[in-house]
Amino acid sequence: MTKRKKKNLLTLIFLVVMLGLMSGFYVWYLNKNKDRGETASEDDSLILATMDPDLIERIHFKNDEADMILILEDDTWVTEADKERPIKQNYVDNMISIIDEVKAERIVDEKPEDLAQYGLVSPYASLKATQSDGKSVTLLLGDEVSGGQGYYAKLDGNDTVFIVPTLYGTYLSYSDVSMTQVDNGPSLTSNDIYHIEVLKKDGEDFELIYDEDSKYHKAGTPLLSWAVLKPFEEPYSADSSKVSEVISNFTRFYFLSCVDYKGEDLAKYGLEDPTASILVEYYEQHEEELDEPQKDPDTGEEITTKTVTKEKSFKLYIGNLNDKGDYYVRKDGEAAVYTMEAEDVDAMLQVDAFSILSTFISIYNIETVDRIDIDISGKPYTMEIKREVTTDSEGNEETKASYYYNGKEVEEDTFKDVYQVMIGAKFDTQLKEEVSLKELDPILTISYHLEDSDKTYTSKYYPYDESFYIADNGGPIIFKADKRRIDQIIKTIEEFKKAE
Repeated sequence: MTKRKKKNLLTLIFLVVMLGLMSGFYVWYLNKNKDRGETASEDDSLILATMDPDLIERIHFKNDEADMILILEDDTWVTEADKERPIKQNYVDNMISIIDEVKAERIVDEKPEDLAQYGLVSPYASLKATQSDGKSVTLLLGDEVSGGQGYYAKLDGNDTVFIVPTLYGTYLSYSDVSMTQVDNGPSLTSNDIYHIEVLKKDGEDFELIYDEDSKYHKAGTPLLSWAVLKPFEEPYSADSSKVSEVISNFTRFYFLSCVDYKGEDLAKYGLEDPTASILVEYYEQHEEELDEPQKDPDTGEEITTKTVTKEKSFKLYIGNLNDKGDYYVRKDGEAAVYTMEAEDVDAMLQVDAFSILSTFISIYNIETVDRIDIDISGKPYTMEIKREVTTDSEGNEETKASYYYNGKEVEEDTFKDVYQVMIGAKFDTQLKEEVSLKELDPILTISYHLEDSDKTYTSKYYPYDESFYIADNGGPIIFKADKRRIDQIIKTIEEFKKAE
């Protein structure tokens, strides 16, 4: 035999041996579960019982916090004891999903001598499902497997103990309370809301409104389109950016559970005489089909629907705190009592109204101003805008404005530069201590006369300390204003020149 033939023969023998070893390993691998008394399936699980979910009509569910019989009526699951009680249908569906095909991850003991070691003498939970043809399956759930690997379980009438996935424990842990359907409040966006009112039995009320038509805000500027009505004696303009933060707390009304769907004893929850109420008014939009298609005047495209906007409201009553620290709440017009997280409720009840006020002391739209009377330490100054309406040959009206400082006509740009500095006056904080302004002379007084109005809006600035002036705009709140900013306004009015 040549060396080449001998080498090929050895190679062939080696390959045959390796093939035999790999085949042996493959057979061993396929049968290793059988050697442990288990049956391997495609998804490595064992199906120990099956039911037809379309035939299941009765479920008995029991654990430490629930014991209820559910029956199917008109395709809806209800409790046998109280058919009027709204039940979470998805929770029942979850239960059916684990008993229509009971899957074990592995067999633990086919003939257990002591079920107590698995927690199956007094099971953690049980679930019995019965079909319309009489077939029933009862699943008993024992202790949780160490390491969170599932739960020990067995079927009633069968000694075999097996392990089921953690999901079984989740679906059999529902409490009696959690089984009741929860109808949450509206889910809104900040842009939907235009009015909020919080009334309290004890403490300050709060009210915020979108003042699109400047009904409450005398400036008439879109920059300050929100007004705070409560707890103050008169409306104050609000800072839009700060308002957005507050409104975001009123967009979501999520309830944890329904503890009493009938609400027969509201006093038990502190809701017979609520500690507070929360009202949110908002816009709701939806699309409606047009009776006849129309053409878009801008694009010429056909329009078949229109957007309809409706004003809606939601009111929630706030009761006591439960032993978990959550609030009992009730929707206006409904009997059901729910629980809601204290963090969510407190965010709505504990609004610091002062913190969202606009810090501008007297910011008026120049288009609405006719005259400004100013007094600086006894010396008078006047700024005035005179408007003349003319009509061109085509009948179009045009308004021409002329600007005056102390009776002398000035450049529009210069006038507006000075005006911009004047309306930049801001307060820093509220002056809470008692101060008698009658004994003080103002350093600066500015009175704005608005077009088509016989009312004058005046703000006065009095000496306070080295850093602040007292700012009084005629309202019930007295402010402190940065002395440097007010001194700059005084200097700008006195010099009256265009800003460089």
